[in-house]
Amino acid sequence: MRTTDDTVLGRWLVSAVLCLALAAPCPAPALPWVLAALLSLSGFAWLGPAITRAGPPANAPHLTAWDAALLSFAASFGVQSAARLGLFGG
Repeated sequence: MRTTDDTVLGRWLVSAVLCLALAAPCPAPALPWVLAALLSLSGFAWLGPAITRAGPPANAPHLTAWDAALLSFAASFGVQSAARLGLFGG
């Protein structure tokens, strides 16, 4: 059970780092918005396996693709909120 949690969390971290790497070359004022959009797209990409393979999202004893999708959407919302509050210095 623990390896499943580590696998999903590790894959989500890789996808989040990839989003950050893709957004990094953007100009500073656009960076948070591009990163938020990429994280949202990552969330939708995680929904594919969640809908087709992960089963119902409730009462799972381990992390699933549903959790990874939720993490991506939450990270996107967090980046957008931080940008609107001016925490990126822009």
